[in-house]
Amino acid sequence: MLFLSGFLFAIESIASTNHLPLHSTRLSMKNCLPRPSSTASFATSLSSTTTSQADDDNGSKKRNKKKPRIDNGNKNITTKKPRILCLHGKFQSGSSFSNKIGGARRKFAREYELDFLDGPIILSDEGSDTNADAGNENTADDDMSLAPRSWWVKSEDGKHTLIREAIDYVIQQTEIETYDAIIGFSQGGTMATALSLSGALPNVRAVVTAGAPYIAEAFNVALELSKSNSSSLTEGCDIPKLHFAGERDNLVTVDSMRELCEKGGNGKFMLHDQGHLFPTRSARVKEVLDFLEMALSEK
Repeated sequence: MLFLSGFLFAIESIASTNHLPLHSTRLSMKNCLPRPSSTASFATSLSSTTTSQADDDNGSKKRNKKKPRIDNGNKNITTKKPRILCLHGKFQSGSSFSNKIGGARRKFAREYELDFLDGPIILSDEGSDTNADAGNENTADDDMSLAPRSWWVKSEDGKHTLIREAIDYVIQQTEIETYDAIIGFSQGGTMATALSLSGALPNVRAVVTAGAPYIAEAFNVALELSKSNSSSLTEGCDIPKLHFAGERDNLVTVDSMRELCEKGGNGKFMLHDQGHLFPTRSARVKEVLDFLEMALSEK
């Protein structure tokens, strides 16, 4: 319980600080955050990766991609890509999630601007090696962009806590941008669904999740926020949602992911034959792109 008290103190500190501007970085970025000595601590940095500058397979070269242009004879007019907020799973970071879905990310980036946000809680490395969300990345002491993070934690009695604070954090860190959709993996997928239901990001018109469990506490917070945001939970339920679940997922049950789909409203449930991951096979990526195109074309 002592470390939770530390979290709450840190949250109050975050609330009193000025907003940190959204910024684009390379996937090999070096953050200057000190390594936490406690099991978990709140961070106030944003690791946002705008994928219009995608790395090659070794993360060493930049490709300067031109923005899509309107073919109307005026070469100075450009179209603005829809922007998607990407939320990682527990024991990941924005940078590591971006790296894990590299192939899919590059295809998404042809049509959308992708911002990968770091979770507010920095975790210790303990347990990350056996957590499927984390993958196999090794966190270097001088590269905090790969430090394992989460959006909220469980208390000693098994309850999910700090969810309201996590949503407030996302609102604060993204207030200078307008997002058309949210993509979330695992805990980040639950967060994406809760955000859409809460009305906290009113311009969001589509949600895609993978390996995301139903968490009652997150839905309760979303309901409370929807009232304060002058929006109804029905509006959030009407937002189209695509939920992927793995038949061989050893961390989140298919039943829990199906419940998230059912209670989140207007959801399409897709079962694949893999484990706890965000699917990156070509057929699945096409399903995501087709879904986003349809959802975002609706007025």
